[in-house]
Amino acid sequence: MKHRAVCACFLTASLLVLVVKVAAQKRDPLNEKEIDEMRESADWPDKRLEAMVGFTRVRVNAIEQLQTNPKTAKDRPLQIHDLLEDFTTLLDEIEDNIDMYGSHKADMRKGLTLLIEADSEWQLKLRRLKEQSPPEELDQYSFVLTNAIEAANDMADDTRKELQEQNQLAKDKKLTKIYSERRD
Repeated sequence: MKHRAVCACFLTASLLVLVVKVAAQKRDPLNEKEIDEMRESADWPDKRLEAMVGFTRVRVNAIEQLQTNPKTAKDRPLQIHDLLEDFTTLLDEIEDNIDMYGSHKADMRKGLTLLIEADSEWQLKLRRLKEQSPPEELDQYSFVLTNAIEAANDMADDTRKELQEQNQLAKDKKLTKIYSERRD
């Protein structure tokens, strides 16, 4: 009987450690200030997309800075890995916002245009990262880099399609400027 109790305690402790590790891996890529900015811009799709583009741009610029700073050589692959994960998570969040605002016919044409321009910049920087990374470093983040490149490509396609739909809705005068004033 004691043996079963000890095994049950060990199993419970092991599961708890596993849960803590999984929870720690799913960190939010946004800091408190960025989260507040997201909340404040919820009613204005263009402003929200603009903010999200800014947050994403910060991550891409941080990757570039890591590449050029010799002092970061030791931890650089791990930091780039984490920033690429944040980048991909932010792109997913942007797509979720586009889907939400689009389904409610909220006007986000300016934000979509800004996003298309930023996406071209990001794709260029991601390709440059892939080409210029030392092979021993690239091995440590090649998977997340590939995911980031694919996410950026997919988002560019989806954003262009949504912008076309938004332009048609604007012609038909069916867009709402302020999200909370929608008629659905």
